[in-house]
Amino acid sequence: MISEVLLLHELDDDLAKHCAQFLCKPGSEMAREFKLCRARTPLCVIYGEDADPCAWIATHVWRGIQTLEGFVAPELRRRGIARIGVLSLKACGHLDITKPVAVFAPACVELAYQCGFSDVRMFQRTPIGDWKEVRA
Repeated sequence: MISEVLLLHELDDDLAKHCAQFLCKPGSEMAREFKLCRARTPLCVIYGEDADPCAWIATHVWRGIQTLEGFVAPELRRRGIARIGVLSLKACGHLDITKPVAVFAPACVELAYQCGFSDVRMFQRTPIGDWKEVRA
């Protein structure tokens, strides 16, 4: 596996389209960010053995808290690939394990704790489309 850390707006068009199409839930906020490719979101892209992107991990500030978000190709999950991305973002200074982190998927709660975060806050989307903090 090879990883690279960059800002989302630095992605070339083909890589951004690949991530939006194959490595995002359809209609998700990140899929829209990849398609627009203008955000300054810190991002780690992980490439598989075939040199195609197989995962991404991103962070930004949301409601005053750093976030931890990502997507790993389903066939490659539970192999430490997301951890590579988190630790890469941490090493580059984009994630600070001494500060709270917001996550939006149950799998990211465990990942955040495994990578050294102690204050992990889980958020779930409400029926009206807002986000509510729930027990992590």
